[in-house]
Amino acid sequence: MLDFLRRFYTSAFGKVITIFVGVLFIVGFSFLPYIIGEGGGMSPRNVAVVNGKGISMYEFNSYYGSLENEYKNLYGKRLNRKQLKSLDISGAALSSLIADRVLESKIDVFGIYVSKDFIARNIASYRAFKKDGEFNNALFVSTLLANHTTPAAFEKKYRLQVARSYIRTIIGESSGMVGGQFLDDYSISNKSVAFNIAVFKSRNIANSFLKKSILFSDSFNKLAKEFDGTLKYIPLYSETNLVKSSYFKKYGLNSGMITSLYDAPIDTVISSVIPVKAGFAVIKILKVYFPTYTNVSNYKNKKNALLSRREVYVLQKKRGFLYDYVDYLESKANVKINKKALATFNF
Repeated sequence: MLDFLRRFYTSAFGKVITIFVGVLFIVGFSFLPYIIGEGGGMSPRNVAVVNGKGISMYEFNSYYGSLENEYKNLYGKRLNRKQLKSLDISGAALSSLIADRVLESKIDVFGIYVSKDFIARNIASYRAFKKDGEFNNALFVSTLLANHTTPAAFEKKYRLQVARSYIRTIIGESSGMVGGQFLDDYSISNKSVAFNIAVFKSRNIANSFLKKSILFSDSFNKLAKEFDGTLKYIPLYSETNLVKSSYFKKYGLNSGMITSLYDAPIDTVISSVIPVKAGFAVIKILKVYFPTYTNVSNYKNKKNALLSRREVYVLQKKRGFLYDYVDYLESKANVKINKKALATFNF
């Protein structure tokens, strides 16, 4: 057997075969990451794969750079490496790109179609592609080549961007009840309460009064006099205004008492004795008022005016709903992160 191998490797045919196998061995290991991927079937050129669609290192690098510039403009100074790490710009960039891929995979599900005419009209309106006020194809091509891309790649990227924008709009508008929800939340959070407070010298007297007043709540005022209590009527106050009022300081009210006041329904005697500055108090809710929201629209300069409270609320709710829905879609998507590729990225 050894004699056969010696004759094989010394022959011309044997030498050719040996060289060929050696080349295959070297080339095979060189391209192995591209064939089987790093960390489960991924090319090292991709930082992640979402539903089979890769996110390239170039995309990640570009998005990271744009986010970094935004933060620099926001802070008005050059950020050092420690600050950049604390901001986790790389994590934000990767999350955004993954969300984009997830939405792109749902274009057909949402029934989004972006026509070539729409793309052409919008690209033609870009100031960067105009010469003497008109769209210039030569300028269009040269500008893209200078930015290391092609017209076909730019149009594809723009089409996906438009499609994602439409999907986000559809998801945001799906939370159509937020306007009514705002009115409910506003009424509840700004409700006013009027109540009677009966103060007694000792806890025992207050407890005796409380037991009887719960049974005979209609006679709250009359019973307070029978138990030698001091009775005081507190007019309608919202929770915020009550804390600011003189009554809060005078009676030494606390947060626990405030919570009880604004959680109790009308005509209710709160079922606990509350220590106050002058003794021990028992409270009965007399009125509960839920205000309606009034939109202030008489701005002097509407262009520079801030959004009204209701508009801000609706915007925040829609945005929250959008983020939650995209997170849900991501949880159902096949997302693979290439940790090795990310580790080579120079933060």
